[in-house]
Amino acid sequence: MCSPKKGETGAEKGRRSSLTTLFRYADGLDVLLMLLGTFGAIGDGMSTNCLLIYVSRLFNSLGFGKSSPENHGNFMDEVVKCSLFYVYLGIAVMAVAFMEGYCWSKTSERQVLKIRYKYLEAVLRQEVGFFDSQEATTSEIINSISKDTSLIQEVLSEKVPIFLMNMSMFTTGLGFSAYFSWRLSLVAFPTVFLLIIPGLIYGKYLLHLSRKSFKEYGKANSIVGQALSSIRTVYSFTAERSIIEKYSSILDRAKHLGIKQGIAKGLAIGSTGLSFAIWALLAWYGSRLVMYKGESGGRIYAAGVSFVLGGLYVASSQL
Repeated sequence: MCSPKKGETGAEKGRRSSLTTLFRYADGLDVLLMLLGTFGAIGDGMSTNCLLIYVSRLFNSLGFGKSSPENHGNFMDEVVKCSLFYVYLGIAVMAVAFMEGYCWSKTSERQVLKIRYKYLEAVLRQEVGFFDSQEATTSEIINSISKDTSLIQEVLSEKVPIFLMNMSMFTTGLGFSAYFSWRLSLVAFPTVFLLIIPGLIYGKYLLHLSRKSFKEYGKANSIVGQALSSIRTVYSFTAERSIIEKYSSILDRAKHLGIKQGIAKGLAIGSTGLSFAIWALLAWYGSRLVMYKGESGGRIYAAGVSFVLGGLYVASSQL
């Protein structure tokens, strides 16, 4: 009973360390690029919440407007300040977004190139008997390493920065929401789990279905390979129909797994519509804060937008 637990613990450690092994070939320049790219992704995620600071001020100024002559000067000054801030923020976002995309793309290319070099070196170090014992052809080996390295490059250049940006948007969204109106943020905080939990469930379920689908396609490929390698035997025993039926049944099971994946993804994406119900709660409670607690409409609006967008971004990172 003890040995299986130890084996499971080792497997779990292997899964946890699988992400860190992607960065094993990163040198000093790659570390610098990843740090700059992470800084850019965090800044990109914070940009919307920073924008809401002056959006709330502008909304409050628009609410007062030119209701009285003494407010006219303050109103125009506030509009000019907010407009200039939008320009400066746009330039800053352009810089950090470029840093995010360029740095992660550049370091992914460098690390994938090193992986290919290491793979080629490992192959060339083998003895002649190693190549005689391999059933795979040269083209199959090249296609395999190209496919694997392209997946690694996709993770490093797209998945990692997008995940960092989404998490930055989520954490800063909660922080800015509390800054704008801590009462509204405190009341709305439990509802964020309505956006996060469906994405987590979908991620676990999709992983389960993907593994089963991979096994089914592996069985189908094995049947095809065995049939083609011994096609004369299959033909002599007239086993074509039985092999076709067995192959078709496996593909049918894989098709049903694909349908389940589509349904699960549809439910997960549809669950983001709960944000409208959250908006209803925020609008109702926000109006009470304006009436009875002296909160300003602009800050209530900014707090609601920060909160809902943060929940939607972290939910989208699971899809």
